[in-house]
Amino acid sequence: MLNPGAAYEKTNFHIGVPILSNVYASVGNTVLNVDNLFNTRDFNVNVAESLDRISAKDFVAFNQKIDLINFGWKRKSIYYTAGVYQESDAVFNFPKDLLELAYFGNAGQNRSYDIGQINFRGNLQTVFHIGINQQVNDDLHIGVRGKLYTSSVNIKSVGNTGHFVSKENEEGLLLNQSISNLDLRFQSTGFESFDELTPGNILIGSNYGLGLDFGLSYYFNDRLEFTGSILDLGFIHFSKDTRQDVYQGFFEYDGLSLQFPDFQNGDDLITYYQNLGDDIETNLPEEITSGSYMYMQPTKINLGLSYNFGGEAGPCNCRLKSSGKRSGNQTLSLHAFSMVSAGNLFYSLNGMYERSFWKVLYAKVSLGIDQFNRPNYGGGLALDVWKLNLSLNVDRLNHFNNIYNAEALTYQFGLNLKL
Repeated sequence: MLNPGAAYEKTNFHIGVPILSNVYASVGNTVLNVDNLFNTRDFNVNVAESLDRISAKDFVAFNQKIDLINFGWKRKSIYYTAGVYQESDAVFNFPKDLLELAYFGNAGQNRSYDIGQINFRGNLQTVFHIGINQQVNDDLHIGVRGKLYTSSVNIKSVGNTGHFVSKENEEGLLLNQSISNLDLRFQSTGFESFDELTPGNILIGSNYGLGLDFGLSYYFNDRLEFTGSILDLGFIHFSKDTRQDVYQGFFEYDGLSLQFPDFQNGDDLITYYQNLGDDIETNLPEEITSGSYMYMQPTKINLGLSYNFGGEAGPCNCRLKSSGKRSGNQTLSLHAFSMVSAGNLFYSLNGMYERSFWKVLYAKVSLGIDQFNRPNYGGGLALDVWKLNLSLNVDRLNHFNNIYNAEALTYQFGLNLKL
């Protein structure tokens, strides 16, 4: 799935065990871990230090994927693949200014808070795909995969602007406060009727989109291979069960003096926050519409370079070429990945060593850097016995002795049959 043009083994037919052929989950953030907040020190001190540590460029990310069904078959010189997978992903930037405003308050701060730091997106989708993999010649494989996206749940708020300024007046008794250049937008799908969603609604969503994957594999010689792919060049057009909330404008106020109601004439108690809320609602009205919007898929780029060496391993059940190009039972490789989501750069650069044992067991270790951990150690095992292929990959091994110190964790599991 990482490369529709990979030079992998082409059986007559393969099928993934439903729901178990690929189970993947990853969660992480760029700055904090559990131990930063929950340790033997005072919790309030930990919160204050954590707020000081983060910036508006730091973010939390989550990605999960399950292959519901995945299969492929060979016809002449082309290997066809098809399947369905369910995926959810979310990215949320830390709005540093607003978090500090919520925790410390604005009394005595005399500062500006950037409302534009609100930045997030999340999507739950099902993807139907079909692809072809063609061996052009002894050295070159190419592939393309078409995708149909369907979704009933989506949320995003990106590209916001605005500032909240709070300053004491000359007497130091009242706060002069203002909201300027506000343009705050929330777009969502499915949240108005979230309690009515069923597994069927989630599997087959009411909004659709299209996408493409491209990939290739090229052998410079019998040991050196280059791979590359571009994934999820696509979009979803959300038009059903949508909602858009827009806040725009300017607002300035000098604080509200305490008011004493005339209880004898039946007046109710008027609080500061009630008056303030009425003023804000009048000057910054909320506009709610149900118009359509576009969700662009976060496009992913993968590049790889691998060198095979060592004793001859015989047929490799993971990347066999009809030309017999692969040589050796050991591989050194480099893999680079990049993606932009909600304006945040995701990246990784990993060096990997792979070794096969007895033509049935394959082991891999990796060392690299990414947006979450520096360095990052990973490991993988694959078992290829008879017609069964079983794989397990684990990331962040350098934090396994104490996962509370990890900013991120990643796991992957797969079970497939080859016929």
